[in-house]
Amino acid sequence: MVNDSGRTNFFQLFRVYWLIPIIFTYALGVSLVHYLGGNLDVINLVLGIFLCLFMSGMRYLLNAFFDHPDSSFSTLNRDDKTWEVLKRVKRNLLLQYSLLVLTGGAALTAILIAREGLSPAGLLILGLALLGNFFSASPPLRMDRSGYGDLVEGIVTVNLVPGLAVSLQKMNVPILLLQLTIPLLLIYLAVKIEFAFRDYGFDIMHARKSLLTRISWQKGVILHNLLILGAFVLVGVFLLLGLPWSLTWPVLLALPLGVHQVWQMLRIANGQKPGWKLLLWMGLGLVLMMAYLIQVPLWS
Repeated sequence: MVNDSGRTNFFQLFRVYWLIPIIFTYALGVSLVHYLGGNLDVINLVLGIFLCLFMSGMRYLLNAFFDHPDSSFSTLNRDDKTWEVLKRVKRNLLLQYSLLVLTGGAALTAILIAREGLSPAGLLILGLALLGNFFSASPPLRMDRSGYGDLVEGIVTVNLVPGLAVSLQKMNVPILLLQLTIPLLLIYLAVKIEFAFRDYGFDIMHARKSLLTRISWQKGVILHNLLILGAFVLVGVFLLLGLPWSLTWPVLLALPLGVHQVWQMLRIANGQKPGWKLLLWMGLGLVLMMAYLIQVPLWS
């Protein structure tokens, strides 16, 4: 058991704010089902969102288990805040919680199968999401600690989660879902780069791998800006390819916030002192705003 301070530190391991986009993108899939005239199964809907959250929770718990100071797989430096937090938590407890969450996810999957809510396509999407979360945290790949975890997390959160939501409503996943979510994926990856900038100095000093340390901060600024601008260019391309204007124009309302994030990164590149808290919350807000604006016309 851990004391009250230990419990507080334990829950600090969960970046709760990254669970919020999962809820928004899952709702995007549900909104698309409504737009296409499908019938919403409320029980499958509820089971599905908990299943997605359980998979993400398993990833965080496994990361903590393998990052624990007592683990032979740990790459954490003693100066890392996470190292001090994990030192106060029993490693076996992390494994027990991981197995508990995994068991809960397996139970939800069994219920969905019994309810005939998981089609072969749904099982494939679920399997890919599970493998992505598992190998992001677990050896031998540990993609969260090799610089590729953000890419996998983005694909799972932005593409697979809404795809699972659609399949749970007994519908085939339409190409329209990709047209709606690929620009959002670019925004999501850009914001993950923003968050990596905050810890870039520490990561370089302690040889901790991230996407940003792999490509350098200079290229990170360029990539960040290209991802944001490219997302809105893709919206225009999809419009030319047949995406209805009614589904396009609301997304463009997020463009000013995207341009603001580009401007902020250019200021940082020019040596201006960043206001990290405001920048990061606005970045996360951009992801949520765009996910919301995609859904609004799907209900009209």
